Amino acid sequence: MSSEASERWMALSQQFPIGPKRRSGMLRSAESTDAVVVGQLRHAYWGDASLVVVVNAIDDAAAVASVLPATLEPGVENSKAVVIEDEASPLHGSVAVWPAAQGLIPFATLGAIIATIPKPQLRAIESAPSNDTIPGGLRRGHAEPALESGDALALADLFDAFDVLQSAPRLHPAVSDSAGVRLQIPLGTIMSALQTSQPRAMAIRMGKESLTAEEASRLAAAAEVPVGEVLGAIDPLPTDLQRELQEPRWRSRIRNRAIDGDEDSARTRLGYEAYQLAARETGQGRELWRQRLDTVLATDNR
Repeated sequence: MSSEASERWMALSQQFPIGPKRRSGMLRSAESTDAVVVGQLRHAYWGDASLVVVVNAIDDAAAVASVLPATLEPGVENSKAVVIEDEASPLHGSVAVWPAAQGLIPFATLGAIIATIPKPQLRAIESAPSNDTIPGGLRRGHAEPALESGDALALADLFDAFDVLQSAPRLHPAVSDSAGVRLQIPLGTIMSALQTSQPRAMAIRMGKESLTAEEASRLAAAAEVPVGEVLGAIDPLPTDLQRELQEPRWRSRIRNRAIDGDEDSARTRLGYEAYQLAARETGQGRELWRQRLDTVLATDNR
């Protein structure tokens, strides 16, 4: 997130108590470790874009959530919004939701859970655009805010952020789990060309270590082989591991490891570190990969 987006988020969170009104979630003390579930009000962000969203459907296999854009900022609404009023809100304040603006965003953009909206209330919000009346505790948003007012600018920022979230990279599993062809390059050459340690050079030779494009080019030049041969020797990450890495539970740790904010590269590096912990097997399932990821990340705190 940009510093401006972070400051807005922190300022907004200060308006609410640490605990929620109901036993369904919390704002500042929430962790992004829970599974993605319909009805969750979550913080979502990618790059400089930051937004509150309501999860209204999920495609678990694809790690994609259908969400409705929302805001906790008082007064930021228009006639297309449905507002959960204070007395019906899961938080100590109203929540504006835009049910007609549904979009798909990857799990990898999701952050902390803020609260949970009960299913009957969520269904009422979703059906509001096609109904003449809406249940108590909900109201339709007021007309458009004054042009160039603070509320109008916040509303424009909200939908700009939503566009960014929808265009964020999604899970694209490798077509095959088949191992790459092993590199026939001496360890010494790998170590010298990449100025790397023997353990990493061994992992590269066995196809269990990712390489940057620049590293692949240097190694190919040193070994006098095509760059495609070097890249083709890298095993694809197992499908279950690729999917597990999309879970919000890993988001904060991946961001801490990211260089220059590159979450995708940090996610891939973490995956290969977990992959190196065990010999190639099939049908392991996400639970075992979760354990291996926990093992890798445990060393970050030492």
